[in-house]
Amino acid sequence: MIGVILLSLSGIVFGLLSASDLVKKIIKSEGFERFLNRISKFDLIIGPLGIFVGIWNLFSPNFGFRTNVTGADLTILGATIPSALITLSGISISLHYLLQILNIPTEKKDEILAIRNQYADLVGVLTVIFSLLHLVTYQTILL
Repeated sequence: MIGVILLSLSGIVFGLLSASDLVKKIIKSEGFERFLNRISKFDLIIGPLGIFVGIWNLFSPNFGFRTNVTGADLTILGATIPSALITLSGISISLHYLLQILNIPTEKKDEILAIRNQYADLVGVLTVIFSLLHLVTYQTILL
């Protein structure tokens, strides 16, 4: 249960940060917008952390806790979608920095960033939704 709560809360946070442009449009508050702008300075730390959390949760069986439900101890069955979406949100958050490391042409980088800008809000919203579903349905094996 602790692992489910941690994954779900981190998924909600990474999803909201990934869809920060949409969140700024919905919540029209200058203070909240300043808060998101300040957090965006830490994208180089937050993004890889999201990638790590997503991949780690995919392969870690329930953080060492036994559920006594046959098959539920394999996290791959229960957290594939939330883990994949958290990983995508982490990639989306830190993509600007990741592209600086890669040795690819500038035109290709611009195409990748255009795709990221087009789908970042969708990935963020899906991450929040599936993280909430993961929290609500934690005893159901295949969700």
